[in-house]
Amino acid sequence: MNTTHISNLENLPLEELVSLSADLDGLIKKKRREKSKQIRMQINELAKVAGYESVEEFIESQTGRMTRSDKGMKLPPKYRNPQNHGQTWSGKGPTPKWLREYENGGRNREDFRI
Repeated sequence: MNTTHISNLENLPLEELVSLSADLDGLIKKKRREKSKQIRMQINELAKVAGYESVEEFIESQTGRMTRSDKGMKLPPKYRNPQNHGQTWSGKGPTPKWLREYENGGRNREDFRI
């Protein structure tokens, strides 16, 4: 920024500077959104030139990770609460409270395997 502009701003009252600051913040956000949109369009075009349908498809191809075919499917239970046979756990995700309580009491997880 030119020092002449700064010296001109120094003469403004505080209220006008605050208002100007808010206007500038809004303008900066707007310009960033526009720039992001422009960059996203450029990236999409580059992905298509490279033979991908989307940026996401390109990124997935670079990570070496495959989409899981069993995503969202309910897994069969591996563990069962002996006090309540309706409480089971597949072994995936957080350990259920009933199993944590047994383990904290000194029991082995394998004792509850189905």
